[in-house]
Amino acid sequence: MKLTDIVFCLTLLGGVSTSCIREDMDDCFSTNKLLLSYKGDGTTEIFPDKICRVEMYVFDAENRCVNSSTLPKDQVESRTALLPPLKAGDYRIICVGNAHDTKVEGLASCDFGRIVFAAEDYFAQNRVSGNDSLYYASTSYTVRTFTGREEDDQTKTMVFASSHYDLLVEVVGVPDGGSRAGALPSLEVCGVTPCTDFENRVCGEATDYSLETEYEPEKMLLRARTNIMRHENHDDVSIRLLPAGGTRPLAEVNLGEFLAANPVVDCTKQEVLIPVRIEFRSGEITVSVPEWYIEQVKPEF
Repeated sequence: MKLTDIVFCLTLLGGVSTSCIREDMDDCFSTNKLLLSYKGDGTTEIFPDKICRVEMYVFDAENRCVNSSTLPKDQVESRTALLPPLKAGDYRIICVGNAHDTKVEGLASCDFGRIVFAAEDYFAQNRVSGNDSLYYASTSYTVRTFTGREEDDQTKTMVFASSHYDLLVEVVGVPDGGSRAGALPSLEVCGVTPCTDFENRVCGEATDYSLETEYEPEKMLLRARTNIMRHENHDDVSIRLLPAGGTRPLAEVNLGEFLAANPVVDCTKQEVLIPVRIEFRSGEITVSVPEWYIEQVKPEF
């Protein structure tokens, strides 16, 4: 077969396989992309430092979810997401970052206030120890009718925002309980708002998280670190230290009162670490912000 015949056959095969030919453009699509961006509380791009996984949801003009997918690793690393083939029309794109142990429910409701994401354990009614370090982004997107011109292709920036607070609790002066199971105190965060909807608003009935703890016997230090959703009212949330096998708190910290007494912790920021230090000393219990945290934020504060 001549070379020209081979080229003609390959060209024809390519046209048939994509169903995109000059006489009928119905199955032809422009290239639509998203530039993924998160700058936190500054002006420098920190998306690669904070977000390693992205779930993308595409809704049509009637708020029907027409596509959902986990972005390929290379697209996340390059911060450039390729939208699926879409017919001309108006869409809304929503992305959720770092949903490792997070589940989305309500996609069929066509109501962004009823589409929510929360910990998988919460939906399964199991013990919840915290949330992923979640981020959210949303944008409208108009897909143009394909004409074959370069201007059909477009890229929009998807700006992420934080959907979580980072919480660290350290308890100092906890005696070693030995090897007995359940011999150490436990930590709970009570009154937490468990869900966030597809408008990035917290929602759901308040619940309690049982934190996973680590113990350093040489320092008599009990520590827990987790993420919680960005609740609206700090006064509704409290941290409880419970004795081993008991239900009456050894110490209880109202988060609203704690933050009011320690304005160095700024919960208006995108990146927030709430550090709480509970210390047993000479028969007294003190609650404070750890000194290391104050030294860390002083230059900016």
